Amino acid sequence: MRNHRSRMSRPAGCCLAAAISLLIVMQDTTLARQQGRPPGSIDLKREQREREQREAMLRTTETKANLDKAEKRRIEAAILQVKEDFRAIQIVRNEMVRNLLAAKPLDYNLISEETAEINERAVRLKMYLMPPVPEDKEKIPRKQVEFTDEEMKGALVELCNLIAGFIDNPVLKNPDTVDVEQSTKAGSDLLSVIELSGSIRKSVERLNKR
Repeated sequence: MRNHRSRMSRPAGCCLAAAISLLIVMQDTTLARQQGRPPGSIDLKREQREREQREAMLRTTETKANLDKAEKRRIEAAILQVKEDFRAIQIVRNEMVRNLLAAKPLDYNLISEETAEINERAVRLKMYLMPPVPEDKEKIPRKQVEFTDEEMKGALVELCNLIAGFIDNPVLKNPDTVDVEQSTKAGSDLLSVIELSGSIRKSVERLNKR
């Protein structure tokens, strides 16, 4: 439907531009008659220059309108993506909690899939919600922690708690809340989720190769 509207709007825009040009030529012709000079005596150079200026103005207006629409679509898409990432992280976290409470043997293949999804979505949330990090700090390697079989359950519990703290942060649940301390905590929790989920996944892959 959008493409159809786009195809319909282009001829309409061309017709509008043509109509404007025609009206201006008619006005010039009427003015020439009122001044007692024949229509053919219109200054062609001036007319051409004015026509070029009108066309440039129309192109500029159309370009700005297209940019505004594209920016609006980009913002709407980003908001939808943030909402989806929040929802998915909560779903995966709740599933992990259920598995931990069931006291079943750890399924490393499932844990690898879950932590990979959490990590991917958390990284994307960081991109949307946190200010860019200076290049010199971005290059600092983060410490990777390796977990043993005995440590894995504790690491998963810590990850679930970090996610719960991040999701329940007041500044995220209520956009109108202004709290520097809570905003800082939300950013810190999100970074910890990214690092811990990455470490757990790498540890699981190592343990699966034994």
